[in-house]
Amino acid sequence: MVAFLTLAEERHVGRTAVRLGVSRQTVSRRVARLEELLGESLVTRSTRRVELTEVGALLRDEAGPALRAMDEALQRIRLGVGRRLSIAISTDLGHRWEARVQDWIVRRGTPVLLEQRAPDDAIALLRADKLDLALLTAELQDLPCVTVAHEPTVALVPAEHPAATQRCLRPGDARDLLVAVTDAGAPAHHRATVALLHGDPDLPYVVAPRVGTIFAGLVQVARTHRAAALVLRHNFEEVDVDGLVGLPLEPPYAFPVTLAARPGLGREPFDALAEHLRRPGQ
Repeated sequence: MVAFLTLAEERHVGRTAVRLGVSRQTVSRRVARLEELLGESLVTRSTRRVELTEVGALLRDEAGPALRAMDEALQRIRLGVGRRLSIAISTDLGHRWEARVQDWIVRRGTPVLLEQRAPDDAIALLRADKLDLALLTAELQDLPCVTVAHEPTVALVPAEHPAATQRCLRPGDARDLLVAVTDAGAPAHHRATVALLHGDPDLPYVVAPRVGTIFAGLVQVARTHRAAALVLRHNFEEVDVDGLVGLPLEPPYAFPVTLAARPGLGREPFDALAEHLRRPGQ
């Protein structure tokens, strides 16, 4: 039933599999088993999208609220007997995101362990089943996750560089500079960052170790190596960065802010927190 209800929301087998932390084949088998049990077709499939049949829509409307209520009740019972929900917020996200998660915790009224962690540490803990939820600026293929917002970015360049006088930075405008990338990212992320700034993912880069935060490490290496770096705009606006200029990219680029969950975590609280974070003005 969980596989069907998730598929009814996502309307895509691949996204459903990622969200549940299982294979596409497993999703298809579970839905087929439910159809066989009911003796009715619940979905129709095409190469790009899944649509609900009339029976499927009825089952979603009737069973969905009941299953969510049961899942929430079980989660609250577990938390009530001493198991605290654990949430990590990436250190590169600002205080605004921490405040929004705190607001959800207060409204929820159950014990929650909230902490800040580097994104690679949080991801490792999710995969090891030692953390329940994490708010990150990363898209993951092997864990249930959903994008709740996008954070604008700016490119840092040395103030004396010719590009620093421009209104925006286009790929190749600072091609003579190395690109500073964080040690919290994977090589694929490093190459993608170089491509955004220089238009060529194969150009050299320098890895910036974290100095308290990802942002601080990137700033330090951008200064010492006369390098360019891609950072979240709110980090740049909140800190006085001497000797560096922040330029919006052209075309603009924003990091996805994603909520990720450990495999096997119930639909609630994942869905509840995601819905809260998606609401404007929260």
